[in-house]
Amino acid sequence: MANNLDAGKGEAWASVLQEVLREKFVGMSISNTKFEGLFDGNDTVHFPRLTKITSLDLATSYSAVTIQNLVEADETFTLSTRKHFAFEISAEDRVELRVDPQSQAIQDGAEAFASDWDDSIFSQYANAGYTIDDGDMETATNGGSGNAIIASKTNIYDVVTAIDEVLNTNNVPMNGRFITFSPTQKRLINKSPEFLRSTDMGDQTVRTGRIGEIDNFDILMSNNIVTATSVQHLLAGAGKPISFAANIKPKVEITPSEYRDVFADLVKAQTKFGSKVFFEGANRLVDVQLVG
Repeated sequence: MANNLDAGKGEAWASVLQEVLREKFVGMSISNTKFEGLFDGNDTVHFPRLTKITSLDLATSYSAVTIQNLVEADETFTLSTRKHFAFEISAEDRVELRVDPQSQAIQDGAEAFASDWDDSIFSQYANAGYTIDDGDMETATNGGSGNAIIASKTNIYDVVTAIDEVLNTNNVPMNGRFITFSPTQKRLINKSPEFLRSTDMGDQTVRTGRIGEIDNFDILMSNNIVTATSVQHLLAGAGKPISFAANIKPKVEITPSEYRDVFADLVKAQTKFGSKVFFEGANRLVDVQLVG
């Protein structure tokens, strides 16, 4: 008869938690936060501007001038998105696990908030002043104007030059230009003949996989680029054309068990935030529509 001693065998938990891969968020790098201080106790900020004055014809130097009206346009920036997380952790769990999962759970919550902020920022493609689609390509890939570009390693550089052209045509400053790509386009860039020539840029791309800078554009990669009806909406532009603000910043609050009617601490946090593209930002922001 075989012995059965399984019930008497102890079980042990590792004293550390498994590593979790965490995402990098780039939305804040293309956003300004100049309105943050104005949301102290408010959820809406007014941002007035004057419509542009234009030049008018003058028949002779003795002709009467035409007086234009100064017209004020009022744009508003409203914080309307609320997010939170909450979980319980008991003293018994801490003892028996021999590790404190609280710290990792808090990191997970913070990452979730960062992802929410990124999603809000990248959704502003809908308010960009310019659009790049298949009609802007040197050779159409998907039926021309009105359709998204089918990206490939042979035409991804043409996407960059199309963005460059629309910004130059509209007198957008050269400094601070950027393009956000998804991991799919990053792979195309790494295989593109234009980027793999015997240049420092090409050598570095092959050697390290870093995108870096292309034609005066900082190339950023994000997993939070919006896909709507199978079309990816990449963002490109100059400076920080998207405004972002939060009047409730994530702050973790812990209510100890002795203040509750259960033997567990309550861990919670919340945030309230919003993003906005004003008139001045729209003139520096491009919605780049790609498939693949």
